Amino acid sequence: MYDFMEYCLRRYYRSSGWNEENQYSNLCSWSRALLDFYTPCGLSLHLSKLPTPLFKPSYTMNAIPSLNGNIGYLYTSRPLEIGTSATVDFKDLVDRFRVVQAAPTWNSQDNDYLVYGRMFFPGARLEAMAVRRLTQNLQYLITAVNRPKSHGLPQVNPNIYIYITRIFIAMQLQYDVGRWCSECSYTTDDGLLGIRALYNFGQPVLNDVKSNHVYSGQWSIGTEIYYGTLDKSGGLSTGLRYRTHPCSSSPPISVTYTLNPIVGHMSTAYVAQVSEELALCSRFDFSIYSYESDLALGFEYRTKKKNVPRAVKKESNGIITVTAADKTEKLEGLMKARLGFSEGLALMWEGRFKNTLFSVGLTADLTNRTNPIRTIGIEVQYFS
Repeated sequence: MYDFMEYCLRRYYRSSGWNEENQYSNLCSWSRALLDFYTPCGLSLHLSKLPTPLFKPSYTMNAIPSLNGNIGYLYTSRPLEIGTSATVDFKDLVDRFRVVQAAPTWNSQDNDYLVYGRMFFPGARLEAMAVRRLTQNLQYLITAVNRPKSHGLPQVNPNIYIYITRIFIAMQLQYDVGRWCSECSYTTDDGLLGIRALYNFGQPVLNDVKSNHVYSGQWSIGTEIYYGTLDKSGGLSTGLRYRTHPCSSSPPISVTYTLNPIVGHMSTAYVAQVSEELALCSRFDFSIYSYESDLALGFEYRTKKKNVPRAVKKESNGIITVTAADKTEKLEGLMKARLGFSEGLALMWEGRFKNTLFSVGLTADLTNRTNPIRTIGIEVQYFS
């Protein structure tokens, strides 16, 4: 489940018309959502307030296994319709298998931006992010993190510490025209300079009425080139994806293949939605140089809440007509499971209980017979 600040960021992308699924970094977003999901560890509580449509504070406290937390503040130039934890659309708050529809067009504004800051305690670590939309196809994103470190001086006084603050900044410039998307990034930590690009073949629509053609899927190919200016080393990765769109004849599927020839790592994944409630995924990783491999299997099951149909009576000119109420279904629960040879077993259940949202999960190592449980935890979110 997304935390409140990440959910606000995604809502900002949606309201401004930015399609983050069209980036090379999200080439394997379907398989990553089913197999690389985050399971809570210990006990976490997230509280957020909605004082204005533009300003939103958030507070997080982790009680187990150690006591820590953070305080965050977010401000946007455009109003965000978030809703409370009791009324928010649950399917938008969880990281799940989803078919992204066409984003709305961007309404040009002079200052279309999002700024966010968070402070962690204990300690003095700070985190900041700024996103600004420049044109309909161009935006930049800047993130910064400081990591204070204390170094003792026992030869002078063991109670004297010197605090050294290091600030790491990551900058991204993204250009998206729909058919293709490119990204330029730079990080000050190791001087890493990277360029990403993704190109789509075919049409992103199902039916073209004018030409009487049916497009069942879309091919995408992408690549990434990065170079470390400090250690004078570089790298390269490439990926290929075939994704079908939902139609009456076949369910949506996705096949991806990624390759990093320098490291020698290759991965292929297959995702299929077999029904409205169930999605399955398998992924195979292989190392060309060491011949090590890993196979991971996972699924996602959705539970929906049906609206109770009620008869509605309308009287007009002495005539009574009876109509049926809305019978739509809303997503109210999500179950995930993953089983892999290297990472073991992971289970998670996300849902809503009255006015709160919760996530319960665990990870286990099935090869360890004495203590198979690695982590177990629960996460609770409430915002109003």
